[in-house]
Amino acid sequence: MRRVLPQAALSMLVACLVPALSPCVLAQAAQPSAATVMDALQKGRNEDAVHLADELLRVDPRSFKLWTLRAVGLERSSHGEEALASYQHALNIAPDYLPALEGAAQLNYKAQSANAIPQLRRIISAEPQNTTAHGMLGVLEYLQANYAAAAQDFAAAEDMLVSQPDALMAYAICLVHLNRTAEAIAHFQQLVAIQPQNIAARYDLALYQWRSTTSTDALATLQPLLDAQPADCRALRLAAAIHESNNETPQAIELLRAAMAADPRDAANYLDFATLAAAHGSFAVGSDIVSLGIKQLPNSGPLYMARGVLYGQNGDTEKAMADFERAHALDPANSMAASAEGIAQSQRHNHAAALENFKRQVREHPRDAFGHYLLAESLSWSPPDSKAGYGQSVTQAISEATKATQLDPHLVEAFDLLASLYLQDEQFDPAIRACRAALKLAPKDQQALYTLILALRKTNSKEELKGLVQTLTDLRKAEAIGNSAKTRYGQLVEDR
Repeated sequence: MRRVLPQAALSMLVACLVPALSPCVLAQAAQPSAATVMDALQKGRNEDAVHLADELLRVDPRSFKLWTLRAVGLERSSHGEEALASYQHALNIAPDYLPALEGAAQLNYKAQSANAIPQLRRIISAEPQNTTAHGMLGVLEYLQANYAAAAQDFAAAEDMLVSQPDALMAYAICLVHLNRTAEAIAHFQQLVAIQPQNIAARYDLALYQWRSTTSTDALATLQPLLDAQPADCRALRLAAAIHESNNETPQAIELLRAAMAADPRDAANYLDFATLAAAHGSFAVGSDIVSLGIKQLPNSGPLYMARGVLYGQNGDTEKAMADFERAHALDPANSMAASAEGIAQSQRHNHAAALENFKRQVREHPRDAFGHYLLAESLSWSPPDSKAGYGQSVTQAISEATKATQLDPHLVEAFDLLASLYLQDEQFDPAIRACRAALKLAPKDQQALYTLILALRKTNSKEELKGLVQTLTDLRKAEAIGNSAKTRYGQLVEDR
């Protein structure tokens, strides 16, 4: 999921911690040899305090209290890295010294560092009622997608969250992920009451009201976003889906047209219209609207794919195949959303690490078919920029996918990937064989049908193409109808 509040999380709750921290540090660090350092800090002479602490530490280098006071002076002088090192020095001497723990946790939290997590847990162990530490820990756990732990810590800091809207939002989303929807709705409502202009909170509240209660509540929640100038396109699309779920298609169409007018370059507006048109058999109207989208976004693979499906459902086989080819050329990896299982979204930002991980798994488990499949997908996902490197990567991916099919002749995903790789490498006959093997195992495999259509078109084997296009588009239509709009729109929280 794309993380919510990535920037706000860096400063959230720190305002609560700083006032509580400094008096604690100054009070607990008091000792005769440190009086001059404390006096300098209290008078705002932070650099002098650091110099005084340095002099005293030459005599008493094991004084964890002096190291902590020095860190406070450095932190107040905007020398965060040096301050953190000084806090850490204090903790090396006295691991449970609370002022140093709080100072180090605060700085690590500001840097969004996972190092703050064990420090915050040690603070909570010493002070179970420390709501600030619970809240900060909840944010960091949320950012790591540890929703159960984050929800527990947010609950311990719940009274404070009223003054921390970003944390309240994170808490509500954690509850969504834990399927505690009623509680999530209550927190979204609380957040909207605190911040009526918070678009994300209002949208999410409407979405989960629709899922869990009534569409009337959801539409009422969305209304301020629909009335805004300009209107919020995501809110318009969600309202359209709600109306369509109530069999109020004219209202849904009106809202989607409003979304297209508000932002003609948002592909999602046209894709939602295409889904609605397909569900009602209005293939020509749908393809005309998607064509308008393509004029605005001529390099959008998903729009060509959507229009190709509509053409196919309307019996325009040649136009459908042409759009499928264009979609594949624009976005070979995603035009049909082949197999999402191998490289998770969370791994794609660090492809090199994922690739090495899969290579290691194959070395350790050479007879694991799924491991070879994952390695093949990783190799195919982000090939090197050079033409030579690209070809080598595809060749290696084909080899690994082939091993996967040999080790497990029933692994449909591996045949799908192998077919796509052969097509990418312009080896059309092997691509066709791999597609047919996949379809023998799974006759409704849309990825295999799609690749087979593209490969047969390249080989001029057109006698069966019309039937294949019709089969594919029928499956796509059935899938669109079968997928609950509520489920489809549920992805929007994660995608924000």
